[in-house]
Amino acid sequence: MRLLVGFDGSNGGYDALELARAIAAADDQASVLVVLVKPYGPLPAASEALASDASAEAEAYFDEARERLGGFRVETRAFGGGSPAKVMTELAEGERIDLIVVGSPHRGAIGRTLIGSVGDSLLHGSPRPVVVAPRGYAGERHEPFRRIAVGHDGTPEADAALRAAEALALRSNALIDVLTVLAPPAATPGPAGYAPIDPPEPDKILNQAIHSVDERLGATGRRLDGPPARILAGACEEADLLVVGSRGYGPVLRVLLGSVSTRLIHIAPCPVLVIPRPGGGG
Repeated sequence: MRLLVGFDGSNGGYDALELARAIAAADDQASVLVVLVKPYGPLPAASEALASDASAEAEAYFDEARERLGGFRVETRAFGGGSPAKVMTELAEGERIDLIVVGSPHRGAIGRTLIGSVGDSLLHGSPRPVVVAPRGYAGERHEPFRRIAVGHDGTPEADAALRAAEALALRSNALIDVLTVLAPPAATPGPAGYAPIDPPEPDKILNQAIHSVDERLGATGRRLDGPPARILAGACEEADLLVVGSRGYGPVLRVLLGSVSTRLIHIAPCPVLVIPRPGGGG
């Protein structure tokens, strides 16, 4: 497994390093690419790879990253200009990257609205799975995952999330907990305006998902009721990782319906892994 980690010396960057270390600890073939993006100023500028003589400042960060990721193969790259999300997305598109690891946004609500966050941007544009460490994750050392929760509603996106959780669980012999949330009726734009979407058959979906998990793993399941993001975040209290699928909505629909995955990376107390929409480039 090859991990791409965004690190800039911030608290969120240290959270990302610790999460990458915990994931890599379950895979003796794992390698980590640590990326630092240095802004040139307040105005947008195209990114460029920094030569070794121009990235002396970055080396101090990379030394810290290597120390925290001791025991794993670590590659480092520094970029100047551009946005971290764009740089990491381009790297993920052009190279064999299995997973992008970043820290949770640390800005307040106003800052997130005005500036955005790397995690949010990656969820909307990355071709590869993105896992976001919760705030303060670097405060303690974490072992490989032992319990992985999966949000599952019977959609292709949820199936992709379950298969990704299964692959991770097989590396560390983790238990999988399938969570099917029966949400209040939602609405989507259609020819006649907004039409309600009937809730799925939650018990049938839950049982099918549980029985689809590799028999070498232990799998349990729960049906929960309420707003999906809040309910899944609450269930995350008992898990080492929460895995969900991305709907891949366009910008307008995301505004109208919101995004469960986007909300989860801001409120969940455990790491959240978001799997790209099947067929959407991931």
